[in-house]
Amino acid sequence: MLWSQREREESFGGCPRVPPPLQLALLLVILGPNSLLAQGNTSSTSPQTAAQTTGRPSESPAASAIGENQLVGLPLNGRSYSQLATLQAGVSGDTSGSGSRGISTGGLNIVGGRSTSNSFLLDGTSIMNTDNQVPRSAAGVQLGSDAVMQVQVFSASYGADHGLASGGVLNSITRSGGNEFHGSLFEFFRNSKLDARAFFDPPEPPPFKRNQFGFLLTGPLKRDRTFFMGSFEAMRDRQTDTDTSYFPDKESRLGIITDSNGITIRTVPVNQAVKPYLDLFPIPNSVRLGGGIGENFAPQFVPTDENFFAVRVDHQLADRHGLFVRYTFDDATSRSPSGVYLFGTVNNSRQQYLTLVTSHIFSLSVVDSFRLSYTRPVDVAETYSLLAIPPSLYFVPGAPQFGNISVPGLTGFGPPQSNPSADFMNTFQFANDLVVSKSAHSMKFGFDIHRYRWDTVGSFQKSGSWSFNSLESFLQGGTGGTNLTVVLPGSDNRKAFRQTVAGFYFQDDYQAAPRLQLNLGVRYEFATVLKDKYGRTHFLPDPVRDSAMQVGPYFKDNPSLLNFSPRLGATWSLGSGGNTVLNAGFGIYYDQYLLYTVQQIRSSAPFYGITVRTNFDSSRTFPDALASASTGAGNYRFTARPTDYNHMRNPMVLRYNFAVQQQIPGGMRLQATYVGARGNHLLRTYDTNLFPNPVTREDGSLFFPPNAGPINPAFADILLLSSDAQSFYNSLQLSASKSLGGGLSLQGNYTLSKSVDDSSNTAGSSGQYGAMRTLNRGVSDFNSRHRLSLNYFYNLPLGGGRRWLRSGPLAAVLGGWRVGGIVSFRTGTFLTPQVSIRSPGYLFSADRPNLLPGRSNNPVSGQSEGCGTVPAGQKLGTRELYFDPCVFGVPLPGTMGNLGRNTIVAPGQFTMDLSLQKEFSLDSSRRLQFRAELFNLSNHTNFNRPLGGGAVVFTPGGRNSFTGRIGSVATIPRQVQFALRLSF
Repeated sequence: MLWSQREREESFGGCPRVPPPLQLALLLVILGPNSLLAQGNTSSTSPQTAAQTTGRPSESPAASAIGENQLVGLPLNGRSYSQLATLQAGVSGDTSGSGSRGISTGGLNIVGGRSTSNSFLLDGTSIMNTDNQVPRSAAGVQLGSDAVMQVQVFSASYGADHGLASGGVLNSITRSGGNEFHGSLFEFFRNSKLDARAFFDPPEPPPFKRNQFGFLLTGPLKRDRTFFMGSFEAMRDRQTDTDTSYFPDKESRLGIITDSNGITIRTVPVNQAVKPYLDLFPIPNSVRLGGGIGENFAPQFVPTDENFFAVRVDHQLADRHGLFVRYTFDDATSRSPSGVYLFGTVNNSRQQYLTLVTSHIFSLSVVDSFRLSYTRPVDVAETYSLLAIPPSLYFVPGAPQFGNISVPGLTGFGPPQSNPSADFMNTFQFANDLVVSKSAHSMKFGFDIHRYRWDTVGSFQKSGSWSFNSLESFLQGGTGGTNLTVVLPGSDNRKAFRQTVAGFYFQDDYQAAPRLQLNLGVRYEFATVLKDKYGRTHFLPDPVRDSAMQVGPYFKDNPSLLNFSPRLGATWSLGSGGNTVLNAGFGIYYDQYLLYTVQQIRSSAPFYGITVRTNFDSSRTFPDALASASTGAGNYRFTARPTDYNHMRNPMVLRYNFAVQQQIPGGMRLQATYVGARGNHLLRTYDTNLFPNPVTREDGSLFFPPNAGPINPAFADILLLSSDAQSFYNSLQLSASKSLGGGLSLQGNYTLSKSVDDSSNTAGSSGQYGAMRTLNRGVSDFNSRHRLSLNYFYNLPLGGGRRWLRSGPLAAVLGGWRVGGIVSFRTGTFLTPQVSIRSPGYLFSADRPNLLPGRSNNPVSGQSEGCGTVPAGQKLGTRELYFDPCVFGVPLPGTMGNLGRNTIVAPGQFTMDLSLQKEFSLDSSRRLQFRAELFNLSNHTNFNRPLGGGAVVFTPGGRNSFTGRIGSVATIPRQVQFALRLSF
């Protein structure tokens, strides 16, 4: 079957014409059994248009789509189109960083997977960054939504043609040109004069201006043969936030510790060596919190600049042979805060992606495509400081910057200790996909090869970090319980890693019966062991007995050699009408050991001399970090960061799903899906050394004796990267979508889920006693039990051609408006109360409190029972007292707290974003669109979880006086954005 030109353009939703060879390839692929079911595809963009530009012959039927209608029409704060992935069931994003610019941190958790386990593609090319995250720029966004036609989202299950990750897959498909010139000019404008006041802002909101402007142009270079697309977008953002910090109050600088009413509790002598550092802390300008600490509010300027452009050329080489090439460039710089407003990071990024895809039709049943790609994301971070700190106050002579001071209850003081740093990544990607359609089989064969070149360098802890046991101890120079981390001069963690990953797959979509389709596939993927060009990799076979790190590969054996991944699926249409469809799938998915998995272990002995000294008296040596870290006569004990050399396995996720889809009269489609996952061999990091061997007591609890340890005296801490963690995920996902008469379209998703794991990330320290991983098993850090998202478009029934007010002056003003919006609700993620007490003589310190008998482990509602400075009857769940600290007790020295991990549910979040759009026809080919967008329309305050001192229940002085206090918001207040778009 061949189509006329008009039929093709209508099928493609008015998109530009495609070169004829690619059209025929689409017919061979799309009209096969894969088209039986495309879960969640509610966009106006046809699947033909999607396949036209992927460079892949076909996609799994498990894909949902973010269509052109949503990309262009929905309100996007920051115009970062990857945010739209959270409109799909089972996909959640981290909004904890969205208070500054109204954007998320970019992390996506897809059906219980970690944010580093996803794969982001652009026209089939992997564009992951060094940290294996969504490729956000330094500005924190992913620009270019005008250049993107569709984003395919694969979550619960997908075919064997996708690899490299155990989580979800997002494939962005760029636009192509056609035989006519089309384009648009646009600008989005924001100003704080239109915004509401945030909760922690002063009466007049801090100044904020943002301009985002650009253009899109498509057309022919040679009619019917060569087409182009060009897109440019720029952002100029001048944001000022309100920072909330906690500093020593005026009296404590004199050694006078008072309560929240200013009544003296005790006095301590102030060490003369500490006074110059006390003078660096601003005097708090808000309320007195007690314990010598006050709250401080201050403006924080965080400007951003970004430039993005993309160019694509499609060319017909012959009747059966076509190609396209696309180049994407993004350059950005921004400032991001770090703890206290006085310090932060200047982020600079440059991302470049180049893809060439050529497709050839051998016959009506055989199509082949080859893809060649190159990516180069670069990230450089430097420190900025609003304080002119003289080098004489540096903890290490000749250090690149000032160090860090950490005191329980105070905001961490000092710049990020990883700066300056730089990450350069180059990838070379080769892939080939062959589609063979034969009878009831649509078979795909293919391979992809990725060659990685990473060059990284950092300054981790070169300036020194002091951690004091309490404010009183800090005032005295660290009289007990002090911890110190510092790097010896001359250390270098520069690395030049090289690695190759190759994947091979076979996929057969078999039409076993008229209403039954089977999807059978297998993928084999292996990675070479990471090698450093300088030969500076290390291992420690026996962390207990070995006295020195050895030079050599990170792993004893290559853990990826047996990574076979079966992918199974079945789709059964009940009845001849196809109104009821059952779908089931199962697959095994692997994560590879790319740089991000070992990034944190590059700073390790024997090449990088991090020395750690714990629980000691520094009052005679502060602030000399090198002298304080010495155990005598210039001897140091260094940090080791090895892998579990003999037992490393590739992280593996077994995922399974069952779905029922029902089409009901009126065009409504409903779907209910169960998705489960089991993660094995997941990565976690834990300290194997900084405690003695525990004694098991009669009640089965562990006791860590005093004046003993560490387990291996040759090292300070041994931070072991292990692959023994597990995760468990179960969810019910409900989806509904409908395109209604009267210009209304609607899509909604609800997810009820529970994710449990031993560790929610690779690099974070795991648990009080990491050697027993199940002691840390709890609800995942990112888990949100209930999540509801709704997006819609509605053409108001006013104006010419509509139901009411078809003519007259009012019709010109009120008619022609279109409303679009996103409504989102999610219950809170989870947090763990903390203990910050180091007892003399004990190497082990508990980090979680005890739960008192008969009390709730989630005390966030009702009233406090009262204790210390918390009066009985004080309401819980408020900003001043989110959870009740009175239900917790301090663990005895040498024991662990009995409270589980992540038992307290953090505040939930509700947002409602609205877009009002109207188009004015200038002539037969030109249109002017006006848009007004309101983010957080209801101006609902979404509080963050208690952070810093607000999460600490006990310090050496007793109960923390402001435990449970929330000092930041998770999302923006109501903000207004205007836009104009000229289309031609």
